[in-house]
Amino acid sequence: MARLRQAKEEADREVQQYRTNMEADYQNKLSETSGSSGSNVKRLEEETDTKIKSLKESAAKVQSDIVGMVMKYITNVKI
Repeated sequence: MARLRQAKEEADREVQQYRTNMEADYQNKLSETSGSSGSNVKRLEEETDTKIKSLKESAAKVQSDIVGMVMKYITNVKI
């Protein structure tokens, strides 16, 4: 009986040590991914701002042509 009790206590210690190690690994991976998430957000915001700026510049280039086309169709009256 004493040997079974000792084996059980030893197994419990090993399980607890394994759980502690796994929890530490999980927390490390979680902190690594959380840190890179912030840099990903910043990178995506910068890319989005760059694309928005590019689209605004493109729209500004063709804006006068579009306004001219619209005015042409509005002012031409077919009888």
